[in-house]
Amino acid sequence: MSTIACDTPRSALDESAWRVLCETAAQHAERGCGQSYDHYVTLFSSEIDAQASRLPQDQRAQALEIAAQEWDYATPAERQATQDWLAENGFCTHGIELGYCPAGCGS
Repeated sequence: MSTIACDTPRSALDESAWRVLCETAAQHAERGCGQSYDHYVTLFSSEIDAQASRLPQDQRAQALEIAAQEWDYATPAERQATQDWLAENGFCTHGIELGYCPAGCGS
């Protein structure tokens, strides 16, 4: 996966390049999620966190906002809340009812 070059301190976020990166991350997450929305969000958001950490601090909030608005990015706290809810309600970490996950969760 490509990264966004950020050689100039306090430069503006290259929104076009960030959107391309988000689209690529979304495509990777879609291929790996097994049609589970919750797992898609986890895969996509984890990759976005990794990429955003490479941006200058002053660009991260804007980058994450774009990812949230256009691709369902969830913060680590939001993802943990989802995982807690899934566990409390009989679902595996992929968001599938225990015993039915093709990955063998809860079997």
